[in-house]
Amino acid sequence: MSTDPIRSLLDTVLDGLTLPYDAPDYDRRILDRVALARTVARAALDEDPADLGWNVDYLRQKLAAEQTAADARERNRCRRCRTRFALDDTRFDGHARYRDTPWCRRCVDNCHEGSPEHVCPICDPARYGGEPR
Repeated sequence: MSTDPIRSLLDTVLDGLTLPYDAPDYDRRILDRVALARTVARAALDEDPADLGWNVDYLRQKLAAEQTAADARERNRCRRCRTRFALDDTRFDGHARYRDTPWCRRCVDNCHEGSPEHVCPICDPARYGGEPR
């Protein structure tokens, strides 16, 4: 943390308002982050600058919790079709996770093209940064 509490708070607010545009749920997440930053900034304006340390810590904790929740949501979605995994869907072509892969059963079942030009995240995971099945 910087020695200047105002600079530290501004750095944390800027980090909170920085989210990659291609992030899943970008619109909802950035609105939540703006509301949180606005609340913390409003509280900081009402306080003595010497007491801003708790605002910075609070904002960092909330942003870390939000990022952890976003990561957990992403782990529970099919990497190909973006559908949430349905644990109770036991069909061979359902939306349950296929074994330990990041894909649902439906995407794995639909991926049976045999042409040499066929390339997808399931058949060629190295090309897409995924795990092999």
